[in-house]
Amino acid sequence: MSRTTALQRHAPIVVALAAIALGGCGGSASLPLGAPAAPGATAFETSGRASVPAPKPASTEFFKGISPNSEPKGIVPGPGGNLWFTELSGGRIASITRQGKVTEFSGLPAGSQPNNLVAGRDGNLWFTQANADVIGRMTPGGKVTTFGVGNEAYGPFDIAAGADGNLWFTFRSPSTNAIGRITTAGKVTLFTAGLSPGDVAVHDIARGPDGNMWFTEEFANKIGRITPGGTIAEFSAGITANAGLVDIAAGPDGNLWFTENSANKVARITPHGTVTEFAKGISPGAGPGSIAAAKGFVWFTELGASRIGRVSPGGGITEFAEPAALGADITADAVQGDLWITDYAGNGIVRFTE
Repeated sequence: MSRTTALQRHAPIVVALAAIALGGCGGSASLPLGAPAAPGATAFETSGRASVPAPKPASTEFFKGISPNSEPKGIVPGPGGNLWFTELSGGRIASITRQGKVTEFSGLPAGSQPNNLVAGRDGNLWFTQANADVIGRMTPGGKVTTFGVGNEAYGPFDIAAGADGNLWFTFRSPSTNAIGRITTAGKVTLFTAGLSPGDVAVHDIARGPDGNMWFTEEFANKIGRITPGGTIAEFSAGITANAGLVDIAAGPDGNLWFTENSANKVARITPHGTVTEFAKGISPGAGPGSIAAAKGFVWFTELGASRIGRVSPGGGITEFAEPAALGADITADAVQGDLWITDYAGNGIVRFTE
């Protein structure tokens, strides 16, 4: 099975443009941000209120403390009130304070390539590895334990914390697509019943407001839902053909929001499975990638351009210039609501603040 995803197909462009934009800076750099980047962008809409002008956020990128050529990847809020991220090529997991101080932990197996991570209810970090068929657990102090998932060379891709206290992950191996559940004691269960046959390419997974886990199926062009008991349902009505579904996140409106990388859209799905797509305000070729909710809005990176998009509850979209948006992942600070971005190609972490 091909492991090439919509995100990976953009990799050469991402690396080239980010290198031009950021160079080999050290320390931190403030990145000027101004008015919306796209001529067709609209003012943000707010539910029940008149439209208000788009604010002018600012961003700072931090490089100090991140080892060279580490390639920061997934990022999430975690223990100690810090942000935590993986270093795909560096083989490490690191934390960064809101002031930008980075601490790296090197207790992972050699060549582990940590990919995506999440903070568990048990106070630890749980992560997937790009080249191994295991789920890893790391304490805030850096002690690592790994748990085997199956008999494949690789499989676990994205991971999220469930309402049931377990960790849930997408499993995408040479022979199997499944949704996995791992308890905090390390017991693994894979669920396949209800998934379409063939290589559906399960990609991202997120906890929904309904207590279920929701996930994207990149090749099958569907959104999936799995209950805590393991019952899977799929939804495809209202999704553009060959949309290239990538990332998914719970929105502030009680729905799930996801990106359509190939269709150049973002979309909303209700807990009942009704899909609405939004494209107005997204520049051609933007390639929406990672998505997150913050301060009552939904935000997404554009893998084909140096911008971040912001979506109102009503679907109004505005874009902002941000060189590091070519990077991999975006998350929101659970306390302050700032956005944090991993700059995969620039080897930095960006704090994006209104």
